[in-house]
Amino acid sequence: MYMVGVVAFALWSGRNPRSFDIWWWALFVVLLIDPMAPYTPGFWLSFGAVAAILFAMQDSDGLLGLPTGRELELGWLYRLSQALKEACRVQAVVTIALLPLTLYWFYQVSIVSPLANAIAIPVVSYVVTPLAIAGALLPDFIGKWLLISAHATMDYLAILLAWMANWRWGVVWSSQPAWWAIVFSTVGIIMTIRPGSIRESWFSRVVGLALTTSLFIHPSQNTNLSLGEFRATVLDIGQGTAVLIETRTKRLLYDTGPIQGKDNAGQRIILPYLRGRGINHIDRMVISHSDSDHIGGAATLLKEIRFDSMMGSLPSTNPLLANLEGRKIPAIPCRFGQQWSWDGVEFHIWHPYADTVFEDQYPRKPNEVSCVLEVRNTSTSFWLTGDVEKQGEADITERLTQEALNDLQDKALIFMAPHHGSKTSSSQGLLTVLNPDQAFAQNGYRNRYGHPHPTVTARYQSMNIPFYQSPSTGAQVWEFPAKSELNQSEPIFWRQHSQRLWHRKGE
Repeated sequence: MYMVGVVAFALWSGRNPRSFDIWWWALFVVLLIDPMAPYTPGFWLSFGAVAAILFAMQDSDGLLGLPTGRELELGWLYRLSQALKEACRVQAVVTIALLPLTLYWFYQVSIVSPLANAIAIPVVSYVVTPLAIAGALLPDFIGKWLLISAHATMDYLAILLAWMANWRWGVVWSSQPAWWAIVFSTVGIIMTIRPGSIRESWFSRVVGLALTTSLFIHPSQNTNLSLGEFRATVLDIGQGTAVLIETRTKRLLYDTGPIQGKDNAGQRIILPYLRGRGINHIDRMVISHSDSDHIGGAATLLKEIRFDSMMGSLPSTNPLLANLEGRKIPAIPCRFGQQWSWDGVEFHIWHPYADTVFEDQYPRKPNEVSCVLEVRNTSTSFWLTGDVEKQGEADITERLTQEALNDLQDKALIFMAPHHGSKTSSSQGLLTVLNPDQAFAQNGYRNRYGHPHPTVTARYQSMNIPFYQSPSTGAQVWEFPAKSELNQSEPIFWRQHSQRLWHRKGE
């Protein structure tokens, strides 16, 4: 709107201004009104698109390519063909120019965006914007009907664009590009969209397009971990659980977060995170139990990510098992005593009992059959506990033989507070036996359950156990080296690591 105002003023005053003078003035006005605008993707996409169009369409004097008197005298058919030609060129320029920005923020490129823009831009430019401006300037008895018409037009346009956005083939996903790819592609984009005759400069434009394709060079999916090392990423998914475990060559996803109506953490958080890192394959999904805040994103992830197997505590009637069977993905019941090793990192199942019949527990008490997983290397023991409650914790305490405790004695122990810190979990008996060095809880900000319960928080504090909660920390990234002398791991907290400028404390 600000840019339209600047352009309108320039043309109304009878000037044919330099194209980027308009751009700079609009930028100045936006920053004057909203200094925080550069923190939003929309700012960069809007000004980036306009800058690309102005750069590509300007004449040799840097002026807007307005029609000359001679061109106006030509027939309407010629002028229409030229307008269509220029419109196609503008769409190509915008699509190419915004590639680095869309891949950096959204990890995707829309194949249908040129078609969507070809519809949306004329509608917004020639229908919505004039109606909105006129509605704001004219008296209320006329203006309100113009504004209602503008709003209705936008509603119908949004429905059409949403339908197009759901075309499965319409989006190409990629990982977040590396800095060097952004540099190369920027040079390539300038070479590709620069003003001038395409026929006379086709070779340099082809070279530019080749440089731009560097954006799609996927970084290696290597985890940058050595043998015996592992990483745990505790995702900030609100009231629920989702933790990604990575060894040198393998990945395990423990739970898939909550589902709320049509929305779920798999689509909203986990999938964008995995795609941003270039991860399209996970070796094992572990579903602790059937509660919706743990299994909610599983169906979405199965559509988009390749899984080799699933392990979980689910009754045979759970729809996820039928989904897995249809995809020919093995489903393994979670049982105490199961263990395996990946890249020198050991995985141990501590709960439920080997003879547990899951159907006997449902729907009455699924929490107590939660799949409790310990991930261990030579320096660290990392416990993922699902929603196990006091009875399950007592069972685990009984299974912790002196030999098992001796194995844990020289390791730093990181403990997930069971059931998000509910008062029915984190029993004194289990905490005393394990004696964690650090603990964490995944819960939603001001969640309706009151998790973590004050008595549980006080229990961890009384034992001098640092207790990290995701509403305060955001996502947590823990890296565990193989060497025992480096066994005290300090997590990276997303809210602290990626603070906004205005949240940083003065030195």
